[in-house]
Amino acid sequence: MVEQSDVQRLREELEKMQRLVVFLHDNPDPDAIAAGWILSSIAQHLGLETHTIYGGYLGRAENRNMVKLLEIPMVPLGHRDAFLKKDECYALVDTQPGSGNNSFPVDFRPHIVIDHHPSRADLDVPFGDIRPDLGACTTLLLEYHEAFGAPMTSRLATAAFYAIATETQELERDATKADREASIRLLAHVDLSVLGKIRHPKRDRDYYRTIARAMRNVRLGKNTCICHIGAVAAPEMVAEVADFFISMQQITWCLTTGFHDEAIALSLRTTHSDAQAGETIQKLVENLGRGGGHGMMAGASISLKDKNGYEATSAIVTQRLLDILPRKVPENLRPLLGEDEPPVTR
Repeated sequence: MVEQSDVQRLREELEKMQRLVVFLHDNPDPDAIAAGWILSSIAQHLGLETHTIYGGYLGRAENRNMVKLLEIPMVPLGHRDAFLKKDECYALVDTQPGSGNNSFPVDFRPHIVIDHHPSRADLDVPFGDIRPDLGACTTLLLEYHEAFGAPMTSRLATAAFYAIATETQELERDATKADREASIRLLAHVDLSVLGKIRHPKRDRDYYRTIARAMRNVRLGKNTCICHIGAVAAPEMVAEVADFFISMQQITWCLTTGFHDEAIALSLRTTHSDAQAGETIQKLVENLGRGGGHGMMAGASISLKDKNGYEATSAIVTQRLLDILPRKVPENLRPLLGEDEPPVTR
């Protein structure tokens, strides 16, 4: 649980403000969305006006469903309500300044940073609470929400419950006792009907084309999975494919990449609970881009003016991963859909 002294420090910081702009990381996932909404709820409970802003896209169908069905108040950069002013009061949630995964202006300084990724050495803000030991940032914000006595609505509880579930893969990946207890406390308030609709969205045909391309491009070793998808409609698709492949039997590390909007998106997954995926992906993109993560999952981005350099760059990060992994025998990557695959029998 959060310390009472931290609650008081956050209260004192918020009470100095009249308006708070909550800034999420680019292409926000459910954990960032729910955590940002919870902080807004706390600020509104104290009488502040709030706005929530994000860069990038809501590409994943479940994420769009979540925002639409729960009517979550947030707008993308470039929206008429998302003009950034240097003298505003800002909070960064589920991300940190300079991390490379958000569009927060480099010459701005936030007043509040709340995150569950490893703390950046240069972090200097009036209020910061970084808890890498938690599976979900939402769990941390919920503790503050309860400490402030802010009202818990069914919509907010549903968002928070779904966020913790997705961030920890149903409490199996990097989940802690605090994450599990938070889920239990939320369950009584969750709208299960809406939750089901969020989890099972209608998908466009581009989604299935991307999955088909990923299946053709995936390469497997004994315990390693590499998939360079190519062009993707949204960066979140890269993470979704990584989550899909890491559940394959015997696979303990999975790296996926995709090209979108002049950048390569990378996602790294592992089944090792004591692995440092964030440190590993930073080694993969060293001198190429920026990345981070924690425990069993990580992400990164490499700027690329056009797709021409995608294949060469993907080959570099693939070889770096193979060099890093402690394998006694070379992985000898081969296509999953190889011609020598035996037919499926019943």
